[in-house]
Amino acid sequence: SEPRQTILVTGAAGLLGSRVVPLLSRNLPDARIIAVSRNQNYVSHEPRVETIHGDLRDRQLWIELPSTITSVIHLAAIISWRAEQKYQASIVTDNLSPIANLIEYSQHWPTLQQVVYSSSISVYGQSTVWLDECSPTQPVNLYGASKLCGEDLLACLQAKGVRTVSLRFSSLYGRGQYEGTVLPIMVDRALRQRDILIFGDGTRTQDFLHCEDAAKSILLALQRDADGVYNIGTGTPTTMTELAESVSRVFSNSKTRIIYQSPRDNDPGIKLDISK
Repeated sequence: SEPRQTILVTGAAGLLGSRVVPLLSRNLPDARIIAVSRNQNYVSHEPRVETIHGDLRDRQLWIELPSTITSVIHLAAIISWRAEQKYQASIVTDNLSPIANLIEYSQHWPTLQQVVYSSSISVYGQSTVWLDECSPTQPVNLYGASKLCGEDLLACLQAKGVRTVSLRFSSLYGRGQYEGTVLPIMVDRALRQRDILIFGDGTRTQDFLHCEDAAKSILLALQRDADGVYNIGTGTPTTMTELAESVSRVFSNSKTRIIYQSPRDNDPGIKLDISK
């Protein structure tokens, strides 16, 4: 007989997916887990996890999925890390066509109950105030706009009684993260005892969330039958000066100097309200 739950996880080999799949396997022993990844080298060795390789933009992948899916955790995303990518049209099509396919082929999954979507705080605009889930959404680039569009697209499943929960993650970090973001850049410079550079006066803030904690929020969203939109972070804004001082202390015994340079823009950073 079929297991009580069949959970589809997209982006299974990514920074977040590589934590989510084993967490589900350990905590949901009765579930069948289908892990999808474009990475042909990815294989999960967790119990009850089946690996499928393929591109979520390819309709054939969706056709071959079983009809018994009860939950979808959609983590797969193309992220525009470099500045020149932030306005490429492909960011929209690459991120939204998998969601459109999910919605289309979910019509063949009669027991689908919930979709958990990995969204982002990039759906918000620049702001000096604390941001909660009711704050204005005003993305400043196509990646943020595509994430917000993904939330809106999935909302149409609610008319069929499917719970959709959008988790707006703050700045994820952890082993395996993209090395061109502020934390790994600072760590690399401290390890080599090179000056840590801060653009502006150091007061810009980010909310840094470890990917293990982000993975736990996805498990909780499943276990609590969550619905709607949630900010997922620590609720503790960290200034660039605080970050640099911590990195210097941990990785160079405070020997690395912190140098302030002219600001690149007027971005105040983010203060995330996670009370919901």
